[in-house]
Amino acid sequence: MAENPNYSAIQAADTQYTHPAGILVSDYYSEPYGYTCYRPEGTKDWLIMYTLSGKGSIYNGNGEYLACTERMLTIVSPGTPQDYFMEVGYTWEKLWAHFLPRLNWMDWLPSSNTQGPVFQLKIEDDNTSLAIESAFRRVLSYRLYRDVLLRDELTLNALEEIILLVASQNLRKKELDPRISEVLDMLAENYMEEHAVEDLAAKVCLSPSRLSHLFKQQVGDSIIETLIKYRLNQAEKLIKYTVRPITEIALAVGFNTPDYFTKKFTGYFGSNPSNYRKQQRDRVN
Repeated sequence: MAENPNYSAIQAADTQYTHPAGILVSDYYSEPYGYTCYRPEGTKDWLIMYTLSGKGSIYNGNGEYLACTERMLTIVSPGTPQDYFMEVGYTWEKLWAHFLPRLNWMDWLPSSNTQGPVFQLKIEDDNTSLAIESAFRRVLSYRLYRDVLLRDELTLNALEEIILLVASQNLRKKELDPRISEVLDMLAENYMEEHAVEDLAAKVCLSPSRLSHLFKQQVGDSIIETLIKYRLNQAEKLIKYTVRPITEIALAVGFNTPDYFTKKFTGYFGSNPSNYRKQQRDRVN
């Protein structure tokens, strides 16, 4: 097997902590048996692959090889040994990208589900499969159009769509309690409003203590932590894409005081709202 193929992602990823979020390299492959890739140290970026047809195999980082078949989406985290190849008698058709995630994607990027650091998810739903393929192809097309304004933002938005689709499908695979799903929907649709645990519990016919325990167990965050994340993610978009005052944005997404909003935003995105807005403007210019 060829060790460390010359992909620019490997070198670019060495600046992971200063390099802005984005696609480092992406492409469409349709390769016959004989193609291999072997990077024993992995890369410092993330790798996402979506198999369109054929069959390949990838090392899961813990002594096993996983099949990559039609509609299989695979995510490899930084530092994971990368060893993958086409199976005998098959042509492996896939879309892939090496990328550095935006900070808010870290809550959406799934954890391993394969007894190793690699994540895999079979996309069963036809509409989701088409949406993922379409978003991947937009990632590729935006990177070709050098003269398009906000090209990097368009590319990131297309990749973010993939990440969100995968996160959504992953939640369904976990078979959330329908009452928890209902609460999540209420929080997502009405993130700017105040939500008392007692009121939410009454709507799904659970006691407040049982709802709190079950929600934390299945979602990983408490109800209030989840609500704050919904608010912060919406605020981030308003800060990035509008010129509305920071104080106005804070109140619009549900924070009662600008100081509390600034504290939470800074902790979540690593920069206060004003500096974050300036950083995003500087990137575009």
